[in-house]
Amino acid sequence: MPVTLDTLLARRELQLRLIWADDAARERPWAWVHSSDLADPTPFLSPGDALLTTGTQWASDDDIAPWVERLAAAGVPAVGFGTEVIRDGTPDALTEACAAHGIALLEVPYRTPFIAVARAVADLDAEERYARVRWTLETQRAIAVAALRPAGLGAVVAELARRIGAPAAIVREGSEVLGDAPPRAVLDEAHALLRAGRRAARTVDDWSLQTVGAATALTGVLAIGPGSLHDDAERAVITSVVALAGLAGVTDRDALAASAAETAARLAALRSAVQAALVASEPSPAVAAEPLDPADPVALVQPLLEHDAATGDDLVSTLSTWLRCDAVAEAAALRLGIHRHTVRARLRRAAELLDRDLDAFPARAEVWAALQAAGRA
Repeated sequence: MPVTLDTLLARRELQLRLIWADDAARERPWAWVHSSDLADPTPFLSPGDALLTTGTQWASDDDIAPWVERLAAAGVPAVGFGTEVIRDGTPDALTEACAAHGIALLEVPYRTPFIAVARAVADLDAEERYARVRWTLETQRAIAVAALRPAGLGAVVAELARRIGAPAAIVREGSEVLGDAPPRAVLDEAHALLRAGRRAARTVDDWSLQTVGAATALTGVLAIGPGSLHDDAERAVITSVVALAGLAGVTDRDALAASAAETAARLAALRSAVQAALVASEPSPAVAAEPLDPADPVALVQPLLEHDAATGDDLVSTLSTWLRCDAVAEAAALRLGIHRHTVRARLRRAAELLDRDLDAFPARAEVWAALQAAGRA
């Protein structure tokens, strides 16, 4: 969750005291926190920046209300007043002004330096960002596995809706809808986007719409309903769903029939191999012993296996560990006991041999599935 007044008050070591806040003020996110005793600090603030002050800028309490009014116009969510520096306790005029403008007010005791508050906000923000990155990677992995289920694209949409806590659907030509049925106005707009025949995005009644497929052959519209966060983490996941929708063969049956048949056959082989690898706690000898076929996903990593056998570079183990570490080179290096630059060099070589862009999630999902099928993940 983002940094808010309540998350900061939960840091008991700061010993902050809440003076005033209604429910709306408690829920407003903090982008950052600054300290200033300027008469007008707003030129140096951005919306969402909380402000800490000792009040030296006020010649009298009459200066407080205009000062708070300027902060409200700048989008400041909260004010922290440092006591026992200029005056003991929090001025009543400050409490009244903050309440009038819906700005949360807390008291910072003398023994708590402003830098400690700023550091706490920075730590909370870092924790939130890391949590969202982890969520993105875990969700992308779950959606990739869902794409290999018999239900295919329907399973992907259902997993997406479950993970983001909001309704989701793919609207296709005619009356076909995979997932949660959107309202009529949303369906009408989705069909209008398909008829227009070009890549586009829209927002209708709090539903976000994004076309799926190539610009010359749209194959559906991904619709996300109210309730999602619409942050960078969710946008990354939605981009993955759009990519997987194309990988899963969501293709125009007339214009791209040949491509659809080829994709469907490739995914069928991939699905069966991954399912076999996931069922057993150890790689299945039967799966590993099958002769390699161009349609078999195991063939994808065959160049790495041959390269390692010839050179001893250990590309397969490095790639597998990197994927298990959520594509973080530093974490993989620590687990492998090698330098991170060595990990990156091996990944570059692996990408060349696989002819895949490993920075792209669909490619990583495909390689991970192939490594699972080969019993090397």
